Amino acid sequence: MKKYYVILTGSKNNAGDFLIKYRAKELFATLRPDRDIVDFNAWEPFDDERLSVVNGAEALILMGGPALQREMRPRIYPMVDDLDKIKVPILMMGIGWKSLQGDWFNTYNYPLNEQTLELLRRIELSGYFSSVRDYHTQNALFFHGIQNVIMTGCPACYSIDVLEKDHQEKGDVRDINKVAFSLGVSFLRSQSMEILMKQTISLLAEYLQGKDCPLEVVFQHSLQNEVFLQTHGASEFHLRRHQDFAKWLEDKCIPFQDLSGSAERLVNYYEDVDLHVGFRVHSHLHMNSVAKPSVLLAEDGRGKALRDVLGGAVLDAYISFGKEDALKKIARKMLGTQFDLYVPNLFLPKNVILLLENEEKTGYSRLLGGQAQIGRNYVVMKNFMVQLP
Repeated sequence: MKKYYVILTGSKNNAGDFLIKYRAKELFATLRPDRDIVDFNAWEPFDDERLSVVNGAEALILMGGPALQREMRPRIYPMVDDLDKIKVPILMMGIGWKSLQGDWFNTYNYPLNEQTLELLRRIELSGYFSSVRDYHTQNALFFHGIQNVIMTGCPACYSIDVLEKDHQEKGDVRDINKVAFSLGVSFLRSQSMEILMKQTISLLAEYLQGKDCPLEVVFQHSLQNEVFLQTHGASEFHLRRHQDFAKWLEDKCIPFQDLSGSAERLVNYYEDVDLHVGFRVHSHLHMNSVAKPSVLLAEDGRGKALRDVLGGAVLDAYISFGKEDALKKIARKMLGTQFDLYVPNLFLPKNVILLLENEEKTGYSRLLGGQAQIGRNYVVMKNFMVQLP
């Protein structure tokens, strides 16, 4: 029987999560064809049968996404109560942090519970390097005493087909005939960010209309009741807010697409898109991976951290993110009041247009800069995968 790895992935409904798994499996097939892959849902605890499969593997690999959170264990990875039941090395691949403020200073005292620290110490003792998505995540781990981690970028960065092309082929820029705007999630609980997103979409649509270039807004979560509410952990509030935004787009006669549920839907859709602008990290990563121009609008630390990983164009959509004090928490609980903790960047809509106007003059040189960095990061990713057991 061929040796194998067990990977724990978080793909539920969000197309970006499916893209992580899709690209990771391509990397394994290319760089570690000596191993099969067994894929388990990260949120499902191990029963005896699953634990037996894990312990028959060469390694258990925690895969991608913003999994480095206060309750990484047990909320993200419940696995088993007693980690000693897992007899094989536990490693991370492309894991990222989840910080709303997202500044480098926030890496120094990043909150993690004791169960998570126990898991990270176990990973540290594996004797192998683990990989993280960005330098902010790496530094947060460093300051918790976890040193055996290298920055490889997210698996979603790497399109094997594009990486194998000649460099000159990657540099070709076609005319911008279609633009996609990926919708963020900060609008769910922030009226100010909702207003900012709508202003940005409206101004961008007006700008592109003058160029006879269509704009479509992209949803990475499903808009359908019967689909989204069947997803593990789904909430009616999340669905309703997305549906309300879709209704606003309909009223403004701005078309939109639902890409949820698979990586293939995302990949196939962006084949016909010449430029991406928006909030979704994995739309930005995909466009960079296939050497197409993209502007990321950062709504949290996931987006901010990518500025150091890929370069290119990452614009901060907010100035700061505050904390609820005790009185606000009590009021919210008793009255159902939602406090807006974002201070949005009101200059963002104009900044997007000014950036695109300049990039058109320069052949989108800044927006295409991420592809070169992906090539450099790929060297590190290959080294990481070669050293796996």
